[in-house]
Amino acid sequence: MKKSLGLARNTKKNLDFFFDYFKKKEKEIKKSQMKQFTWFVVGFVLFYLITTGIVLPFQDPLKAMTAGNAQAMLSVQGIENETIGFTEAIGENAFSFTIINENVRQQVNIIWLCTGILEIIILISAMLASFGVSWKKKVCGAIGAIIVGYVFNLLRVWTTLNIIMTQKIEVIEFSHDLLFRLILFLYIMVFYVAWFYWAVRSEENRL
Repeated sequence: MKKSLGLARNTKKNLDFFFDYFKKKEKEIKKSQMKQFTWFVVGFVLFYLITTGIVLPFQDPLKAMTAGNAQAMLSVQGIENETIGFTEAIGENAFSFTIINENVRQQVNIIWLCTGILEIIILISAMLASFGVSWKKKVCGAIGAIIVGYVFNLLRVWTTLNIIMTQKIEVIEFSHDLLFRLILFLYIMVFYVAWFYWAVRSEENRL
């Protein structure tokens, strides 16, 4: 028990030291726009690598969850579908299921890029690397990015599946390969700008 309490105190002490050091460093960096840009890029890359390293071991469950939710939405829509499971597709382990529409069976493969997690990681990394925002608001922003990002991506996947069932291959390729990827990155920019404006205004009002 004493060892656990001692470990907890040491951990809190180390975290306090880290945050105090970061705050002092942040004040120094704020004085120079060039330093701000440099440290933002360095911080973004660092947080991106750390977050990716944490998430990657869970990529298969995330694929399965994305596929399962998409299948549930199709079922509500009245579209019959059957789970296949993990298969080799596009050079990686994909979670696959079949859509049965008007007696036509179409296999759908959910890969890593279909989960929308990459865009969420990019958004969170940009938030954590931003200056002039408290860590509390960064954490709130990250939680919001995960929730909104996952729901937004799930709607994108569901829309794509409906396009697959009704449109020609040219429309499908344009929607999947270009249009929806642009929409995801547009979502990143809009969400980040809205969050940063809210966070900075909150800090200014508090002062």
